[in-house]
Amino acid sequence: MKKLSIYTFLVAAVLFTGCSQKEVEVGTEPAPTNSESALNNIDNSNIQDEVVNDAMLERAENGYYYMINGKKVFIENIYFGFDKYNLSSNMKSVARSNASKLAGIQSGTTIKVEGNCDEWGTDEYNYALGLKRAKVVKDSLVMDGIAASAVSVVSFGESNPTCTDKNAACWQKNRRSEHKLVK
Repeated sequence: MKKLSIYTFLVAAVLFTGCSQKEVEVGTEPAPTNSESALNNIDNSNIQDEVVNDAMLERAENGYYYMINGKKVFIENIYFGFDKYNLSSNMKSVARSNASKLAGIQSGTTIKVEGNCDEWGTDEYNYALGLKRAKVVKDSLVMDGIAASAVSVVSFGESNPTCTDKNAACWQKNRRSEHKLVK
């Protein structure tokens, strides 16, 4: 009789506790770890409330066209290696070129740098990696003369793919940072 009550208690405990589920809230920033201390000052508030100025934007395969000072200007995406957030020498020159083109934006316009990842890794890891990628691009823009207050960063992790095929070429396209102009 005593065994039956112990088993009943154990079954009831398992049924009432169940399995925990991972919940991810959109628009919140995970608590930073020691390895993410450089990302402490990133403002992700009101991400969904920001609206890209559609009159200035035309999408291309590897970037966006904007009207800056009456000229149609192409701003290229910055691409990263697998599990990397540093800029290769080729991408450094692209970032420098983007900064010189973006130097003429109107006051009141913000450059939103969006960090993206491929599907490899956990959601949390990819979110942090996307932030690091966006932060590196922001730092590059600031070093090339763009005001730090004119640049915001956001991470979409793996949730904003440009390609959904299951191959290396597609995954490479998803490891990127994009520049969006926001009014």
